[in-house]
Amino acid sequence: MTWKWKVPSAALLALATATVVAPAAHAADVECTGDLGDQTISGDLVVPGGVDCVLGGATVEGDVVVDPDGWLDATSVTVGGDVVATDAYGVSLDGTSVGGDVSAYSADTRVGFLYLNDLTVGGDVAAGGVDVEINDSTISGTLLTQEASYVDLLRTSVHGDATLDGSAYGVSVAGAVVGGSLTVSNGQRDLLVGATSDGAADEWGNAVAGDLVLTDNSGNLQVAGTAVQGTIRTSGNDPAAAFGPGNTAGGIDGDHSGEVPGPAPEGDQAVAVTVPAQSGGELTWQLEGSSSLVDLGVATEELNYYQATGQLVPVRVQDTRAGDPEWSITGQVSDFVAGGQTVDGKYLGWTPGVLENGGDAVGGDHVASGFEEGEGLAQARTLAHAEEGHARGSSLVGAELDLKLPLDTPRGTYTATITLTALG
Repeated sequence: MTWKWKVPSAALLALATATVVAPAAHAADVECTGDLGDQTISGDLVVPGGVDCVLGGATVEGDVVVDPDGWLDATSVTVGGDVVATDAYGVSLDGTSVGGDVSAYSADTRVGFLYLNDLTVGGDVAAGGVDVEINDSTISGTLLTQEASYVDLLRTSVHGDATLDGSAYGVSVAGAVVGGSLTVSNGQRDLLVGATSDGAADEWGNAVAGDLVLTDNSGNLQVAGTAVQGTIRTSGNDPAAAFGPGNTAGGIDGDHSGEVPGPAPEGDQAVAVTVPAQSGGELTWQLEGSSSLVDLGVATEELNYYQATGQLVPVRVQDTRAGDPEWSITGQVSDFVAGGQTVDGKYLGWTPGVLENGGDAVGGDHVASGFEEGEGLAQARTLAHAEEGHARGSSLVGAELDLKLPLDTPRGTYTATITLTALG
């Protein structure tokens, strides 16, 4: 059987580059036919067919091209360009940074794999016809999988859209933070979005800034513990999508069974943080911001608490009222929720600041996390204010967010809402 898909333009460009560059006799290019260790490669790296290339601590300043039947096994490697694999035996990138795109396609059958773990990708990730596992990673662009055998997207941030299409052996999305829309389509078997196969909430929730689109699936489609700021859109699923506990959405369009999702909180910004299982001393963290979703990443394990920090999406304030009366902006956070787990919002604190000041704004006081003292942002706190008679220009205000959680916090991907209120 032959599988067909539309390869993204970025992947086509990368594949075309591979076709031309790989055979060329550039002095800086290196063929990898074994264990290269921690070398620095100034040009491109080519993995020929039928060999296993092992990289540990290496730096590749150009692209990595994996030829048919080649195998790339990279750990703690920095790649300045793209990673492109065509009909490869497999690609495994663990603890690796890729500055460009990652593309892995099997042209004729579902053969091969793409495993990404603890990976930072500066561009897009695209895969077709292979097994796909993405864990504990950050994708700065989009994610697209087509006709994959199966897709596991776990504890991973995708800043753009994530589209998982045509997975014959199922999909699992848990602990994902998607800055755009999440689409699961044309899938079979267990298709689990924040849910177990029996419809209960998985221990890892999901946060989606755009829409959740579920179309033309023919398997066990379960959704639970997922916070959708946009609309959940369902069509052509047989059986219909089953909604379990812990879902929220800005709207629902289409057929479904099970529990009706709650309304998306009507706050100005949403906050998402992933709390990992306690480790043996390994610390990981990630900071990221977007126009409407503040992703605090994976919390780091300190001596006696988890901590995650980030930036409040800045707020521009302009007051043109007669008499230039005083004003203030306050903020208050809801509790953090992941599936059936709830954590008190008091553990979030902030340090306000004025980024641009054409309106005589004054930042509010520092508010400590309730882990240290008090009620944190569970009570309304002042982000910024201006006195009567202030200038009429606009001010841009923001805050450093500081989340400290007890070590016994159940693991999961938690979401909360910060509601801003203008008083004047």
